[in-house]
Amino acid sequence: MKVRRSRSTPDQVNILEDPSNQTKELTETTAPDKSGINKRFLKPLRIIILILAVVFAVFLSFQFISRPYDKTTSTFTNIVVSEGDDLTTVSEMLEDNGIVMKASRFRIAAKMMLLTDFKPGTYYLSPSMDSKEIARTMVKGITIPNGFTVPEGYTLDLLASSLARDGFVDKKAFIKAASDPALQDIDFIGKDVDGSAQVEGFLFPGDYTVSPEIDESMLILIMIDSFNNFFNDDYRARADELDMSIRDIIVIASMIQNITTNEKEMPEISSVIHNRINLGLAGKNEVPAIPLCSPGEKAIIAALYPADNENTYYVLSSRLDGTHVFTSDEEEYKQLLEEYETAVKERDASRATDGD
Repeated sequence: MKVRRSRSTPDQVNILEDPSNQTKELTETTAPDKSGINKRFLKPLRIIILILAVVFAVFLSFQFISRPYDKTTSTFTNIVVSEGDDLTTVSEMLEDNGIVMKASRFRIAAKMMLLTDFKPGTYYLSPSMDSKEIARTMVKGITIPNGFTVPEGYTLDLLASSLARDGFVDKKAFIKAASDPALQDIDFIGKDVDGSAQVEGFLFPGDYTVSPEIDESMLILIMIDSFNNFFNDDYRARADELDMSIRDIIVIASMIQNITTNEKEMPEISSVIHNRINLGLAGKNEVPAIPLCSPGEKAIIAALYPADNENTYYVLSSRLDGTHVFTSDEEEYKQLLEEYETAVKERDASRATDGD
């Protein structure tokens, strides 16, 4: 009996003879379509990347328009916001007073932060503040529920104006209460300074909750008492160790407060002031007779505990970022000052070009 062999095609023979081809065929037949899966996720991924790019661009734009107009200045200006003043009015007032570079940029920044409901009041603002800080200050106001805030760096007159506008005091009555000679019986006020200036620097910054019936004299006493509670026995002993009166310490603290808001730099600034006083380098008008303002806790502590170094000069950095450079060498100080002034001129020229 003859057995007939089936005749195979060349392809069939190759498959039978080469098992690898069979595996390849099976793989190609059964493997999932990866290109289809990739296409399914590619579109959402592109959308996510686009969203992130937009968010990042918005963030950079916000950082640009909200940056401080001039971080190198320590000057503050009284800005009065009246009832009914809108965002446009306030922003133009800020530009006119040199607090912000462009009113339009401040408006955009305030809208982005949803900080446009400004409270009437007298505000103490500086071009070293960014738009976020400026807007928050005016939205918060000096008033808190059942009370008010004494901000760091406020003078007696500015505080009186702010409290008067918010209905807490009569300004004339407040200044009169601050001038009461009876306050000189308080040891740290003493009899060396007369009039309302006697309490300058001692109206302690912070939040105060008060009764609506309280009068101006009691308000003064409450703020002075708050200072007395803060300036404890350890601080008094430290002032004695430095051979300084409490008023001397508050004078230095107010200088520090006016020079910088950078708390890390405060002990360094304090060191320069102390060193210049101790070495007889301080000019006649360099250290004031009364505090320049009400300094905050950090400035007072820095005045009590200056950094341990021999620096006698400080100058704003040529980086124009609001920080200071310190030295004990007069020639180096002059060089650093020249570098800073050159940087300011170049920056101002650049701003003038941008304005054109």
